[in-house]
Amino acid sequence: MQKLLLFTFILAFTIQSFGQNNSFVDRQLDSIQDVHEQIKFLNDWTGKNYRKHLNEALFYSEKCLELANQVNNHSGAGDALIRIGLVHKRRGNNKKVLKYYTEALDHYKTSKDSAGINKALFNRGNIYNNLEKYDLALIDYFKCIHYFNNEKQMKMLASVYNNLGLVYKNLKDYKNALNYYIKSIDVSSRNNITSTLYHSNTNIANIYSIQNKFQEALNYHKKNLDVLKAKPNKYRLAQTYHNIGACFLEMKQYAMAIDYQKQSLQLKEKIGNKNLIITSLNGLSQAHYVMGNLDDALNYSKRAYELGKEIGHIDYQKNSASRIFHILTHQHQADSALRYWEIYDQLKDSLINKESLKQVTEIQAKYEAEKKEAQIALLKKENNNKAMQRNGLVVILILIAAYAGFIVYSYYSNKKLTRLLSLQKSRIEWSKELLDCRNKELKVSNQTKNKLFQIISHDLRSPLASVSGISHLIQILLRQGRYHELDETSQDLNECVTRVLNLTDNLLSWSLNQSGKLPFTPVVIPVKKLLSGILEIYKTGAQQKNILLELSLSQNLFVYADRPMLETVVRNLLNNALKFTPEGGLIVLGAEMKEDHTEIYIEDSGVGISDEAISHIFELDTTSSGTRGEKGNGLGLILCKDFIERNHGKIWVESEEGHGTTFRFTVPNAEKIYVEESISHQ
Repeated sequence: MQKLLLFTFILAFTIQSFGQNNSFVDRQLDSIQDVHEQIKFLNDWTGKNYRKHLNEALFYSEKCLELANQVNNHSGAGDALIRIGLVHKRRGNNKKVLKYYTEALDHYKTSKDSAGINKALFNRGNIYNNLEKYDLALIDYFKCIHYFNNEKQMKMLASVYNNLGLVYKNLKDYKNALNYYIKSIDVSSRNNITSTLYHSNTNIANIYSIQNKFQEALNYHKKNLDVLKAKPNKYRLAQTYHNIGACFLEMKQYAMAIDYQKQSLQLKEKIGNKNLIITSLNGLSQAHYVMGNLDDALNYSKRAYELGKEIGHIDYQKNSASRIFHILTHQHQADSALRYWEIYDQLKDSLINKESLKQVTEIQAKYEAEKKEAQIALLKKENNNKAMQRNGLVVILILIAAYAGFIVYSYYSNKKLTRLLSLQKSRIEWSKELLDCRNKELKVSNQTKNKLFQIISHDLRSPLASVSGISHLIQILLRQGRYHELDETSQDLNECVTRVLNLTDNLLSWSLNQSGKLPFTPVVIPVKKLLSGILEIYKTGAQQKNILLELSLSQNLFVYADRPMLETVVRNLLNNALKFTPEGGLIVLGAEMKEDHTEIYIEDSGVGISDEAISHIFELDTTSSGTRGEKGNGLGLILCKDFIERNHGKIWVESEEGHGTTFRFTVPNAEKIYVEESISHQ
């Protein structure tokens, strides 16, 4: 009863609203005496109101068309036909829209209305693009470019260029697509047209994303942040944050991806569009999933699933159920995972049923149309043919019903078997995935354990044995009174102890880093102060080998990194340079500022490294000896690589045997971090 009352109220309100609009338009028409002015008023009113009042707009557009045809006002008739086409476009009937736009074009040509002709060509090009008739769309767009350019209609010109890019994108001709998007950006920038500038930036970013050029895509999405500062729009800003987060996700910068997706989610929650909220929840779930934060990924996917249920969107529910199944599988929650798999399977079947129902409805509609045509034909024929034709229709109906029954029977007979097979396949794949993961983890763990035992038993024992031997030698020298030899012996003892300390420091740092317990606290660091301080520590060791240490800095540089990690990297690389540089050599520490990072290098005039050794230099089982027989196990370089990557940088080596070695690594500039934080807060 309540539903009936509510329906009655809505119907009455709609009728009242329609009547109010009608009375207003009719009063205005009555007050206008000239028929051409009436046509102009009706076209103006329908152009402004067709989005909110489809039925009224259609009614008055048809009335306007009738008036225009009566007085041969072809431009007015063309405008009315464009409005009728817009109404049908809102209703999703592109074929009807194409018919009305073509009729409008004919009227504009009759009246030689250049503005109307090019407006109709532009609108018809959009419909051709929607109907995937790309060659016809290109023809219409190219016809109207010259007019919009000559008439200085820059917004329309930018829109044409942007739409040409869309056509070429659909044709997978990405080179031409980018060319026209860039033309659209040029026109929009020169004329301060923010709407087309935003769309063209987004479209270029989409092309680069298709081509897996995610850094270039990210740059164009970030340009839209500046566009939206000039003309704020919550919806576009939310979408831009989402797009930036998606790029960072593809670039495996998961922390940045999560940050931008969260900003997008906050804006979408303020807007209140649940469809948009679901896309951000799915993006956050994906980012946490690849990072291994399965609990967070599960929470976001469950929220997306519940919102999908609220709005009744089966496809969203199906996708969220599938993701929840995979997350629970990785968490080894077999029962819960299977429950969501069953939900996913049911939703998939529901979509199939909807499609089947749609097909049956189309068959029925087609049959009804054929039946009506047959009835019309029967009325035109003689009475003696009526019985034969009626029997033919009955036979057709029986055949259609039998065919539909056969389809339904076949579907349900295979449904159960398909579901069982799918479930069994998922169980087998899940078990195999678990076994493969555990085997890989065990293999890596055994390899690491064996290497660590080797380091502890050999590389740690050797210097300790040397310490023991030197301590006995000191006792002998003291007993024999050979005090002048103690200075050299004490230096040897100091070198052994230093090697033991370096090795134990590296082992401790490496083990903490592998277990995830090593703290990571990035701060702003002055590069010159850092490098000069480390040089002072190693000055004595360099003097013992008569090696010259130099510091090369062109300007005051500041980086954003974890200080203990950065100091460990520089100390290890400088220690290696001292180890492999002969007496009388030169070691240079320097830094150079690049576009968004600082490149620090340690260059020596040592023995160099072979190409084969360089290819394995950052592996744990790499060993080597210095110019005085100092042992190296490769653990220090592994630690350097881990620490630099932890600080969002890269490390590499340049060397040639007999001509020295240069280790280079990058660290983010402090200025870059501040700029990105400022953008994210805005």
